[in-house]
Amino acid sequence: MGGAPGAWQVGFEFLLSAFGVAYVAGLWWFTRGIRLQVPAGQGQPQVSVVVAARNEEGRIGGLLEDLSRQTYPAARWEVVIVDDGSVDHTPAQVLAACLPNLTLIQSTGAGKKEALTQGIAAARGELILTTDADCRVPPGWVGGMAAGFGPGVEMVVGFSQIGRAGEIRGWREGLEALDFLHLMGAALGSASQGGALAASGQNLSYRAEVFARVGGYALVADRASGDDVLLLQMVRKLGTGQIRFATDPAAHVVHPPAPCWTALLGQRVRWASNAPYQFLLNRGFFAYIAGVFGANLLLALGPMLVLMGWAGAGVVGAAWLGKALAESLLCWRATAFFGRQDLRRFFPAWALGQPFYLVLVGLLGVLGRFSWKGRAHRWGGKALRP
Repeated sequence: MGGAPGAWQVGFEFLLSAFGVAYVAGLWWFTRGIRLQVPAGQGQPQVSVVVAARNEEGRIGGLLEDLSRQTYPAARWEVVIVDDGSVDHTPAQVLAACLPNLTLIQSTGAGKKEALTQGIAAARGELILTTDADCRVPPGWVGGMAAGFGPGVEMVVGFSQIGRAGEIRGWREGLEALDFLHLMGAALGSASQGGALAASGQNLSYRAEVFARVGGYALVADRASGDDVLLLQMVRKLGTGQIRFATDPAAHVVHPPAPCWTALLGQRVRWASNAPYQFLLNRGFFAYIAGVFGANLLLALGPMLVLMGWAGAGVVGAAWLGKALAESLLCWRATAFFGRQDLRRFFPAWALGQPFYLVLVGLLGVLGRFSWKGRAHRWGGKALRP
């Protein structure tokens, strides 16, 4: 037993160094790609805004009001709202909206993908533009996202933020907003270098014919979520066009913070439940996700192993320092680019808690058990009950 700690220490420090270098390299790659994306198109294609809504009577009114103020030519776009089995007054709120180009559909399925599929089938636009019913969009949103399309562009990822600058209240909202901003930074950084990896359904657009060519959501129909990132990977796998990121502030979307810690954790577990599915769609990305999980697992274990004498304080400290420096660079670049310097004060707490949070969410995501919109899910699949 006396030689065991030495063997463990060598193995642990080797893995920590290898995973740490890969993690830092990935963060550097995302950071170097955060740059302005010049709009690709100059025309005004026909756009269909498709929104799936379930029990959003308290929020969808704000989105509908924003849509009524769009500057895009009225004859060139429409709104299709799909009610996904609401048990409140969401349908009534939609019908009361002053939008002449609005269609309300009652979903015959159970789940967001089924609702979106019905909405897209009824849409007449060349481009499908999606957001969530509780989001707020600026007057130039439709036009800003449409401008991202040009010859050879099949999908445009839009920017979304948690709350507006200066509106964040408290540490929970601040940590959530900063964490999501890092996701957006990675989405822009990867897309601008021709290797788009991330997207959010809060602000996403794609060609209707491309959605048809990938078979819609048929390949991932058994997943509760993933109407954004899994669809992006299917479009990427076609290899027939570009995936761009819309950096125009006129197209930026705002999403409200999660109402509580439990809701935030459930949301992140839902997202993480799709990670194993990336093995089928993009094995390189799956390997990166696995590497990020491994790096953060080792970082989380590091302090305890140092106390046990099974790891050197120097190596563990260097790994934590390298992680913090790389993440701070991405944070600084992303907050400056998107105008969210107000979130920088949350970075120290976010960086310290990130390894533990990622490990927890990753493990729970593999189990795939969560509740969403009043529906229970197991293994990240379809709802177990209405």
